[in-house]
Amino acid sequence: MCRWARRAARRTSPSSRTTTANLRDGRSRPSGSCPSSAPSPDADRGPVPSRPAPRAAPLLFPPHVSVAFRWRPRHISWTRLPLQILIASVCAAPSPPRSSSPPSAWSPRRARPSSGRVVVPHRTRRFLPLLFLYAYAPVPSRPADWPDLNPDQRAAVTASMDPQLVVAGPGTGKTRVLVCRAAHLIEHEAVTPSRLVLVTFTRRAAQQLTSRLAALVGPEAQHVRAGTIHHFCYKTLRAHSAPAGVPDDFIVVDDTVTDAFWQRWYEAHERWCEANDLHSYRQVKTHVSRIKLGIDTVSGRLTEGLRAYGEMLGDRGALDFDDLLVKTRDLLRNHPDVRADLVDETRAVLVDEFQDTDPVQFDIIRRLGEAGAHLYCVADDDQSVYRFRGARPANLRRYIDRFDCSAERGTRHVLTTNYRSNRSIYAVAEAVLDADERLKQRGDIRTSDAGTQPVQLVACDDPEAERTHVLRQLRDWLDDGAERSDLAVLTRWNRRLAALERACLRAGLACETSQSEALLDTPPAQKLHALLRVVDARRRGRPLDAPMTELLSHLLPDDTMARLRDFGERSMPDATLWTAFQTVVSNEQARRSAGLDSATDRLDQTYATITNLLQNTQEDGLTIGAFTRTALRQLGDPLQLLRRYADTLTDPASRPSVRQAGTVLDEWRRAQARDARAGDPPRLLLHHRTPQITRLWRQLVRRALDLETDPPAPLPEMQEALFARPADEGIPPLGADDVVLTNDLEALLRWAERTGAFSGSTDTPQILLLAPDGALPSGQKTLLGVDPDDVHVVDPESTFHSPSVRLVKLLQMTSGPSAPEPLFPEYVMVDLEATSTDPRHCRVAEIGALKVRDGTVVDRFSELVQLPEDLTADERETLRTVCGLDPASDFDEARPEADVWADFCDFADTAPLVAHNGQRYDFRVLRRLANTHEADARWATTYDLLPAAHELFPDLRRYDAAHLRETLLDDDADTAHRALADCEDQQRILARMQAERARQRRRLAHEPLLPLLVAALTYESPAPEALSDDARVFLQVGHTWALRDASPAGDDLRSLLPRALPDRLRQHALYTLIDEEALLTASAGLQPGLARRLAALFAPYADRPLRSEALADLLAHLALWGEETTPQGEDVITLSTYHSAKGLEFERVVCMDVHDNAFPPYFARDPEERRESRRLLYVGMTRAERHLVLTYPKRERGYDRRPTAFLDAAPDELLRVTDAAAPDAAA
Repeated sequence: MCRWARRAARRTSPSSRTTTANLRDGRSRPSGSCPSSAPSPDADRGPVPSRPAPRAAPLLFPPHVSVAFRWRPRHISWTRLPLQILIASVCAAPSPPRSSSPPSAWSPRRARPSSGRVVVPHRTRRFLPLLFLYAYAPVPSRPADWPDLNPDQRAAVTASMDPQLVVAGPGTGKTRVLVCRAAHLIEHEAVTPSRLVLVTFTRRAAQQLTSRLAALVGPEAQHVRAGTIHHFCYKTLRAHSAPAGVPDDFIVVDDTVTDAFWQRWYEAHERWCEANDLHSYRQVKTHVSRIKLGIDTVSGRLTEGLRAYGEMLGDRGALDFDDLLVKTRDLLRNHPDVRADLVDETRAVLVDEFQDTDPVQFDIIRRLGEAGAHLYCVADDDQSVYRFRGARPANLRRYIDRFDCSAERGTRHVLTTNYRSNRSIYAVAEAVLDADERLKQRGDIRTSDAGTQPVQLVACDDPEAERTHVLRQLRDWLDDGAERSDLAVLTRWNRRLAALERACLRAGLACETSQSEALLDTPPAQKLHALLRVVDARRRGRPLDAPMTELLSHLLPDDTMARLRDFGERSMPDATLWTAFQTVVSNEQARRSAGLDSATDRLDQTYATITNLLQNTQEDGLTIGAFTRTALRQLGDPLQLLRRYADTLTDPASRPSVRQAGTVLDEWRRAQARDARAGDPPRLLLHHRTPQITRLWRQLVRRALDLETDPPAPLPEMQEALFARPADEGIPPLGADDVVLTNDLEALLRWAERTGAFSGSTDTPQILLLAPDGALPSGQKTLLGVDPDDVHVVDPESTFHSPSVRLVKLLQMTSGPSAPEPLFPEYVMVDLEATSTDPRHCRVAEIGALKVRDGTVVDRFSELVQLPEDLTADERETLRTVCGLDPASDFDEARPEADVWADFCDFADTAPLVAHNGQRYDFRVLRRLANTHEADARWATTYDLLPAAHELFPDLRRYDAAHLRETLLDDDADTAHRALADCEDQQRILARMQAERARQRRRLAHEPLLPLLVAALTYESPAPEALSDDARVFLQVGHTWALRDASPAGDDLRSLLPRALPDRLRQHALYTLIDEEALLTASAGLQPGLARRLAALFAPYADRPLRSEALADLLAHLALWGEETTPQGEDVITLSTYHSAKGLEFERVVCMDVHDNAFPPYFARDPEERRESRRLLYVGMTRAERHLVLTYPKRERGYDRRPTAFLDAAPDELLRVTDAAAPDAAA
């Protein structure tokens, strides 16, 4: 559950703040009933002309019964179907003849006429209407949790099918109205869900609306087409690509692509841009967007830029976001048949945040309405704050004029009750607005909360003092019992957020900022996204230049890319950058010409990485999820904070006691998974004398060993000993298959004696003792009924000093690989000896290969190749000095190249080929041989070891095979440098690399669970100086995760600890070990939970085939949606700009920068900009529910600042002005 949902669940709903709404007949109704279920729902407004007339059912009722009803498929109930059939048969039968016999003498058998139809007497027929009402009553096949609606909301929900406008201020329940309106259309206007479109500003809003709609209409809600206007246009163009004039397989490019283009264009035309008041590529890009949307006009050199931009998109077969809008607008305008088809598919269009539409978006919506679609727009002109994006609040007036929306006609509604803010907050916020040109008048909105606690306006000496006051205010609120998720701080500028975030982290306040690097902007996501574009372009047969250039720009340093571009323009002007890159990689002279001699290792690594991954895409049955996991590992970016400390951490497998205990725990895990189906799995008991630690250990073990259920099992009460699985509660005698984890053997035995846990069995469980074995001598263990051989001491050397740290190392050993895993089940290690390093022209002299199965060499191949007679002197010298082969004497038994090639193909068969630096050299030569000779190369996969060497050993000076052998194998002896000998060396290097990979997986395992360890350490309270290096690293990283509330165990910590973990640690002596500067560095770099968020980002497509249209759908998903649905912290303070906070709400809010240089900003040049600045401050202030504090610095950047003049109209009794230096400033 996201933190917004958690807060909404805790908070009182609007309906509970008011009395039960009354129906039109004056009676109250219970919560959850449908507002339209009252008698005569349309009695006060007459019939709705647009509704279809009810259809009669003459065959189902007797002729003298007149009932009309609307038949819908949902009226069918399979449990009532027999009764429905019977009624139909009875109603179709004639009346039985009257008889003087008593009714009891009549029976269907005697009364049945010769026609065979059932005849029912008149006395029975009188009950048919009641039976019919039961049999055909609407079946409640879906939930009916209709919320209470106030009169304004109810009128808006049940309005006619004419175009409607709902003016909804902040906190007035616009989401509720939208959801209920959608449900009303489905339930009472016969709108099929698939013909209902919900247009929202973000995908998160669309998901929220859909989930709430599902509570009203059930599973049908999933068929409602909810999304942004860009998503609607994307789907429309996909369905009508030919008349729209777009490729049928077009893709949508995101900001990554467009930013790169306009940045290069700006750098090339910087002087012209500066002369035209365009001071950054972002300003150029915004100007271009406004040109395409018809807001600005094109001029000067930008015409050429637009033409080049269009060509770039055309080469990709792509559209940008503005193209989606413009193409859809043109499609609706120029193709009436398409417009008619679209309206036929779209019965109703509900638009949220209508005030944020630009002219093209308005035109699309208007044309749908004019063509017959029902329009229902929700807007608030007071919250229109996106003018810089092209939004025009004037669209509201245009909509009103075009569709004649008015209160008199019942087509314009104002929601007048604010359920969010109290009276003082809303009154001060409304006073900020310009009274002119509003759809609502001042005083129209009333608040359900009559609280009059004044809004505070606090003057601070400077920005630093302002931040200090804000931190003090946040701390006071937390001490007052407020939840972190209920607190927010808003600033006017993005640049202020970074300093505020650093201050919060230093103060130990868990926070999340809207300026934090977006997921798709992180280096791993950027590289993966670019790689997927390359794969998709290959799949669709599109040119690779643009996507490959983008990928190279993410993989190579800026200076390398600049030199590469310069080389391409000078030496290969007609070639693509990818071709120039391949030339530089394979040709030493070209590399020198490009000035990239010193970048050889980086170039080789990049080429090998790209080629490895593109080769990997050819694997049959490869899914998107499997490919992205492989790509993220090979692209080389760290996804874990522990990676920074990898050299400091101890490999648990290096401690024999930990390795042995890990084997015991792993065997238990396998046994309980195997025996769980039989109903008698072995048990795992956790014991510590401190019950709080026992509970933390239990959650740590459950999550580390994948024992946690979904939803998580309830947390047990505090006890000295707990079973890992809740089904094991109670204290049955433990047997030989069970395992106990404890740090105190004597205390465990006392507990077992009290509870009888070791009685009733001759076999005692295996005990993993997380402490040095100094408590009990072996003889005493025997006397107490414990076999000394069943006690496994973890870390007798006391390396880790802490029982909880020992537990984490044990879990790392259990979860990580116990031995190196082979690269492939079977592969062929190959090496070539040739006459030069140029793969295009070299002559192959020798082929050597090893066949490896399950990590063991099972066969060898070594053959010399006959040399041509026209060898040059340089080639002969290379063979002698580099390969150790004498052309005059060593090739007497050499065989023709074709024969050697055929034998090698038979030897390799279909196994993957592996080589060091193979993508640059060996595999290219082998492809050349395959094109030359008849024998077929049957392998499909080639794998270069070079990227893995860079990934696993990032600090080496060089990555050639000789240096790797010397460094990794500690072997500097001269070798024969023959093909087979090189294969043997490469196999040893690969084995060392796989061992290192296993070692790293063990050392870095369970990083997301480290906050549980940190919590346990606060209860253990070891002396800070006694902690091991591992414990110090775990403490630092675990605290970082806690500050971001990124751990999957966050809910556990909130339930297990009396106060938030960052606060608890900050008051503990262990906090002296925390490196606050490292925290600040981490806040600007790798964020905790990155791997988890990336997995969530790709999760909807993870099981789909890579080489399919699913890849195009994924790229469209990333472009249109971004990372809005990825998990983020919940129990954190929100730091945001005013713009980013729109749509959110918090119990307590601090609004910073409320001074005359921010509201309005210094660049506000016209009245409309100043009015929007008023609206922006209003938006920020109305995020608050109960407490609002405004702050400003009295002096900033050498200038004096005053409170914004927008507050001059605020009621004096509701705005309390104070100074930060005053003792009660944060009261």
